[in-house]
Amino acid sequence: MRDPGRVFPQAGGEPFSRSVDGSPMALRNSGTFRLSPVARYATLVFLLAAGLIGTVTFALDRSARGSTWREHSVALAGGAQVGASSFESLHTSLRIEATQMATSLSLQRAIVQHDDAALRRIATARHARIDLGGRAIGTLPGGQRIVSTASITDGAHRLATVSLAVPLDGKVVTLLRRATPLPPHAGFMLTRNGAVLAGGPVGAPVVISKGKVSLRGTEFAAQSASLKGTRLALVAVEPVSSIDALSAQYRRLLVLAAAVTLLLIAFVARRIARPLAAIVSDVARLSRQAHTDALTGLANRRELTVRLHDELEHAARTETSLSLVVVDVDDFKSINDGYGHQGGDEAIKAVASLLAGAVRETDLAVRLGGEEFVVLLPGARLKNAKATAEKLRAAIEESEIRLSANVSIGLTASFGIAEFPTYATAEALFSAADSALYQAKRAGKNRVATATVQRATSPARRSASAAAPSTS
Repeated sequence: MRDPGRVFPQAGGEPFSRSVDGSPMALRNSGTFRLSPVARYATLVFLLAAGLIGTVTFALDRSARGSTWREHSVALAGGAQVGASSFESLHTSLRIEATQMATSLSLQRAIVQHDDAALRRIATARHARIDLGGRAIGTLPGGQRIVSTASITDGAHRLATVSLAVPLDGKVVTLLRRATPLPPHAGFMLTRNGAVLAGGPVGAPVVISKGKVSLRGTEFAAQSASLKGTRLALVAVEPVSSIDALSAQYRRLLVLAAAVTLLLIAFVARRIARPLAAIVSDVARLSRQAHTDALTGLANRRELTVRLHDELEHAARTETSLSLVVVDVDDFKSINDGYGHQGGDEAIKAVASLLAGAVRETDLAVRLGGEEFVVLLPGARLKNAKATAEKLRAAIEESEIRLSANVSIGLTASFGIAEFPTYATAEALFSAADSALYQAKRAGKNRVATATVQRATSPARRSASAAAPSTS
């Protein structure tokens, strides 16, 4: 009688234990919290939705910030061009004013009559300077300025020169700002040779990079336009913080909408998860059915075909071994005849349980059909596979299958083994292992036989070589 708690060695030499019902024992932790399938899929649906909503929210916010930035950059660039045009208009007006002053009769009469008092009154009233040969009457504003001049002649000689000037200070910048449409928090700066002249920290360097300029630690969006005929430039600037603030309200609305959407998804996630869990469960069940034997839970022939192909490729690539063990329950027909198909099924399940429990995680136990099984041992040499098969044979021989309270039966099985690369293809492996199995049957059953080639052959002919099984 087999002890239900007996420890049998695995193919790799490690012990394995079996429970009273014959199934492999698993470590259980009663204190481990596990979510139900519905809760897991509800959580998955929520997390996927949260990731999608977060991605969309981020993309919309980034797009809005980019759109706002481009809009303001275009507005600043347009404002700088309009401001430059206004400055040129101012300069043109100054030239016209100087010309009008030079052609005024009062000024020409005072010059002809050498009336210095009248010239001083005119110069003071018009903030002008009148140059009379070697002397000048009146002064122009100091500092940086733009100057326009006009000459007074008698047809052959220049009698005088009239000069008018506009100082380049904050007043001019304010005047240009009022005449130019700009964003609410934007303004102008006048620069000369890359340094602030007016409208900002005087003397500060202005280096515009990627539409931005930094002035004393503060970042500004900036666009510039050159002033024709001068070394001046008009720079339209706006604090970056002001532009970002315009996107803040839209960002808050986006976050609020995302939060409300997530709340709704959290509410319906469980409803969505229930049918999803059912679908996934059905798909998993169908997948298992496609690759497992319904009676024993072992892999089926289809799974063996795929796995053997992969393992042969791996063994060939890494130059390692692989062993194939074919197992056949001895005298199975007599069990069916004596105890019916139910008794035969119990015997098949008992053998399957022993095979599943005795192999390594990397091995594969397969039910081919009827009372025939296969054990695939990747990496195992022939002698290791034979040792594993002997342990399995002994375990099956020692087993006792209880069919009812008063009826129990014993079993034996025969084993045939073939090894790669001695047999280089799946067909050759199966053929050689089957030959070894039949040899074990002819030798009296309940034994292990191995297949070896009769003579050295080339790899291309190994699959066709005659097998010479040895039994034990």
